[in-house]
Amino acid sequence: MLKKNKLIIITILILFQVLAFISCQMKENDKPSDLGQLTEQEKLVIQELNQWLYRLYGSPLTLTDNDLISFDQLKDAKLVALGEATHGTKEFFQMKHRIFQFLVEYYQHKAFGFEADFAESLFFDDYICQGLGDLEELMKTKMHFWTWRNKEVKQLLEWMKDYNIGRSEEEKIHYYGFDCQYTTYQTEFIQDYLEQAYPVLGDTAVPVLEQVKNFSTDDYRDMTQRTYNDIKSQLESLENQFDENKDLLIANSSTREYEIHKQLLHTFKQAFIVRYHSANFIVETDWRDQFMAENALWIADFLGQNAKITLWAHNGHVAKDPSYGGSGSMGHHLNQELSNLYQVVGFSFSLGSFTAVGQDQYGNYTGTGTHEITTEPQKHSINLIFHRALYPNFTFHLDAIPANSQWDNWLNTPRPFLSIGAVFNGNPSNYYRSTDIRAHYNWIIHFDRTTASELIPQN
Repeated sequence: MLKKNKLIIITILILFQVLAFISCQMKENDKPSDLGQLTEQEKLVIQELNQWLYRLYGSPLTLTDNDLISFDQLKDAKLVALGEATHGTKEFFQMKHRIFQFLVEYYQHKAFGFEADFAESLFFDDYICQGLGDLEELMKTKMHFWTWRNKEVKQLLEWMKDYNIGRSEEEKIHYYGFDCQYTTYQTEFIQDYLEQAYPVLGDTAVPVLEQVKNFSTDDYRDMTQRTYNDIKSQLESLENQFDENKDLLIANSSTREYEIHKQLLHTFKQAFIVRYHSANFIVETDWRDQFMAENALWIADFLGQNAKITLWAHNGHVAKDPSYGGSGSMGHHLNQELSNLYQVVGFSFSLGSFTAVGQDQYGNYTGTGTHEITTEPQKHSINLIFHRALYPNFTFHLDAIPANSQWDNWLNTPRPFLSIGAVFNGNPSNYYRSTDIRAHYNWIIHFDRTTASELIPQN
């Protein structure tokens, strides 16, 4: 009798485990089997797409090197750009962390370039390379963008710092910003440098920098074209004086210090140009994306002729899109310069939560918080195709898709693709953009359901 009871108990336990396993699998997949509302072509596209997917299991940070083996095909790229479909998605940030780690450990990437201010980034590079400062306090007081002030980016920066422990200066990895929207910190850095390296030039440079640093948006709006041209000429003159006195500046500091402070002055001038054009709604040229491309190339060159770096920015900036902003995205400019040595990984999602600045029906901003999309992706969109694919989370190589396949033919026409930046008004349909993803990206990473990034409060 005891043996019989024991057998029954074991059988029940086995059944319970099987049911639990099936339940977990269903929860993980959580994919609709109904292919209604799809055209016959879309159904064929999904069937074909399922053959090319590399499935991603679990949290991005728990992915093994073997899980990322498909990204071996990025090994020859000089610049690998990692996008994001929102500025506030945990899974996107963690996946970029994990890919960067893979590229550092296997393909000697030397820096993570961020959609962030260059001068600001120097505080964090000092933390990563020298352990200077308290990271959370730096994030609260030095970061301009709330988008990076979160636990996911903090975890990345902590990993970078730990990686550098015990390594030589040549072996260390770096964090540099390539954006150019602020004039906050450059003046102080440049003033301190010139006081040591060439005080006479400091006497000329600092008054000009201080004047521009204190300009408000209204100052830019009220600025005449003549005043703009005059200040721009003064900033260009300061750059020329850096060039003309290069040998003296290096002799009184170092080549590295000279190059960094020259770049600080250069990004200061860029920010002046960007802020003037933005304040006056002059949109013929997207100076910001053009400058970001220049700065990304500068980072790679600064770290050595053969240096490889990773870039972090929104899908729109990293995409190889010649029409973005009217004169081309950052990725378009980098693709023109580097061709196949520039590789782009776009990110997408279907449902779930993310962090964004809210916006009401009148266009007023309502503060930063968690938002959620609960409705199925827009009809005939790329996101709906991904939502109906076999796996919930996956990556695939767009460049490897055969010509004249169902997928290739479907993408001959640009399709709606969900793209949310830092602001969300609650209506997902307003954020689908007609996109040629095969022309804009080399890889896609899709998370079907996402969660919001965890912000670090400033108070």
